[in-house]
Amino acid sequence: MPAALKDSIDEAVVDELARRFAAVDDRFDADGFAHRTVPELAGLELKARIELIARELWRALGDRDPAESLACLVEVARADPPVDGWAAWPLATVVELFGPSRPSEALDAMEHVTKRMSCEFAVRPFLRDHYDATYARLLDFTGHDDERVRRLPSEGTRPRLPWGTNVQRLLDDPRPGLELLDRLRHDPSETVRRSVANHLNDVAKVHPELVVAHVSAWMDEPETDGRMVAHALRTLVKRGDAGALAVLGFTTEPQVVVERFDVAPAVVGMGTHITLTADLRSAADARQRLVVDFVVHHVNASGATSPKVFKWTTLDLGPGEQRTISKRRSIRQASTRTYRAGIHRVELQVGGRVAAATAFEVRT
Repeated sequence: MPAALKDSIDEAVVDELARRFAAVDDRFDADGFAHRTVPELAGLELKARIELIARELWRALGDRDPAESLACLVEVARADPPVDGWAAWPLATVVELFGPSRPSEALDAMEHVTKRMSCEFAVRPFLRDHYDATYARLLDFTGHDDERVRRLPSEGTRPRLPWGTNVQRLLDDPRPGLELLDRLRHDPSETVRRSVANHLNDVAKVHPELVVAHVSAWMDEPETDGRMVAHALRTLVKRGDAGALAVLGFTTEPQVVVERFDVAPAVVGMGTHITLTADLRSAADARQRLVVDFVVHHVNASGATSPKVFKWTTLDLGPGEQRTISKRRSIRQASTRTYRAGIHRVELQVGGRVAAATAFEVRT
């Protein structure tokens, strides 16, 4: 069995941080930090371990002006060789927990800390409690020469950032976030553009028409990354949103006959796989560009089912053209879903509309 993720936050992380802080500040209580922190780690989960380390780092810096403590944090973040990986995460958490008392200095610190570990979580309380100053700084960061800093405005203002605390004003009105994305939409970094797409996908779940209108204007610009736009609209495409399909050049009202849709084998065990096969024929007089997905209705603990949409393929079908497509899928447990014994309905979606259905049984 692979090691639990939380076990990556261990004594070695504490020792590295003790050494790093002691190297930049002779008043840092390295021994007290380690002695208070290491014995407590075993009983905690991942985020609790990181928060413990952050709190004890701040305590070990001693009773001094918070601005001075933040300056020590920046020295550690800027050190060469850099502190990276798991040891860098508590640095961002220190800013999140203790920076709001000195927002100007803390926002300065973020510029350096986010190069080691993204401050996408850390910036959320600043957006909540010091919105104007934080938003102004994020606008500045969109023009930074480091892609990790440029990514922060997009990722840090995502309305539904996984693991991030909510910022209600961005949930109510996503337009300030879209203004940041307008500055980042042609960013040379694929990492930044992917963050832009994920931000837009968050907004699209609540404000689909706003997102479709926004990216429609981008499509007139030759430098627009089409893959980014497709990733941004992925949820809307799975829903069959006509506006999103039209932006990406898909047929909004598919005319398709499903002559066969089946799954084999019909009964499977864990660790095996299924193969989906579909025979599709165009019933249109003109060429159609189609997005094809499939939906698995997973059996949950209560015996009910919950649907999950998966990408399959895109097709260009001429008038009357027939095409056979197939998809193989493993039946195994994953962090995002659990397979349980029972009948699993599978639906074929064409342009976001259910066109056929079949089923397979899982036996455990």
